[in-house]
Amino acid sequence: MLSDEVIEKVVARVVNRIEQGNTYVLEQIGKSIKKIGTLSPSNAQQLVQILRYGGDYDKIIKKLQEITNLNTRDIYKIFEEVAKNDYMFAKQFYDYREVKFIPWEENLQLQKEINALANITAKKYLNLSGTGAIGFTVKQLDSNGKLKTVFKDISQTYIDTMDTAVFNVSQGKTTFNEEMSRIMKELGESGLKTINYQNGRSMRLDSAVEMNLKEGLRTLHNEEQQIFGEEFDADGVEVTVHEYPAPDHELVQGRQFTLEEFDKFQNDQDAISVDGIEFPAIADETGHDRRSIAQYNCYHTIFPIIVGVSKPRYTNEQLQTIIKRNDTGFDFDGKHYSMYEGTQLQRKLETEIRKNKDIQIMARASGMEELAQKSQTKINQLTQKYKELSQTSGLKTELERAKVAGYRKIKVK
Repeated sequence: MLSDEVIEKVVARVVNRIEQGNTYVLEQIGKSIKKIGTLSPSNAQQLVQILRYGGDYDKIIKKLQEITNLNTRDIYKIFEEVAKNDYMFAKQFYDYREVKFIPWEENLQLQKEINALANITAKKYLNLSGTGAIGFTVKQLDSNGKLKTVFKDISQTYIDTMDTAVFNVSQGKTTFNEEMSRIMKELGESGLKTINYQNGRSMRLDSAVEMNLKEGLRTLHNEEQQIFGEEFDADGVEVTVHEYPAPDHELVQGRQFTLEEFDKFQNDQDAISVDGIEFPAIADETGHDRRSIAQYNCYHTIFPIIVGVSKPRYTNEQLQTIIKRNDTGFDFDGKHYSMYEGTQLQRKLETEIRKNKDIQIMARASGMEELAQKSQTKINQLTQKYKELSQTSGLKTELERAKVAGYRKIKVK
């Protein structure tokens, strides 16, 4: 059974390409702005037509298509890797029940079912990353003259940015630099996003793809466990364990359930674990419903067990130690945080660092030295705060999450 760390690594193969695509788009827009800034208004208008039809814009679309093709192919490979690993972990239960274990290469039915699950995730990925569904969030005046954040697809973003650049060429160098710096800061902070047309909400493409793929892999794992359990006649499940769980799942991790009771837990009903712990449908006194396992950004999964035979992987003492370590937490910047809250704060800082790296990359590509300097200063400040947070809390430093392809640190004047 794959660990959270291994899952992170296999998902990173896909997410890293998305981040490289984001950098490429911002760099190309920055380079286009730089070209326009050196020309007269009339020549700049002619250049925009060249860039828009057969120039830089076509390069952007081609690059994004290459990434989509590579990632779609890798999704199928990742699903096969995870499925094989889970299948070999389940072999011990087949052997215990003296049930025939069919080698992966010969189990064509299982391979077919795994491929069907990979298809679902691959289709979701294509919907997320289609050129019509990705773009940037920018501010523009509405009909009442108020600034409103709107989503523009990648084509409209590119066209509007180039048109704005041409307009500001005629306003003088100072105005051009100020206006284009504002736009680049806005695009860098946004990053490539994907839009949900049903509710109009948008989120960063890399985050959406990561969440979609992890959700798909958790679904794969749980579907597999159900198949395996039925084949070797499992009558229960055990919930996996990880450090610093969210409050609604800190008590359920590591617990074993009969299939009937776990079904109740997953369907918002009162449930009881094998060792007699009650889990009411309402998670806490505030009236918040608990999440189901492996849903709504929950990182827990399950694996099948034979009740009364399968020994829990963690003792009660070990589980209580994890909860105590999480709840003890730490103080930072005048506030107290649980360890779980500390990890969420780390994720926020990592996101802000990536945003400013995007702005710095775009500023360098466009020749906007002042904006590049400001972004680098912000990166330095955020990185220092991240290190202080990690040192104070004792949380693992994961600055690799803040890496951005194409970023190069510059000296601050």
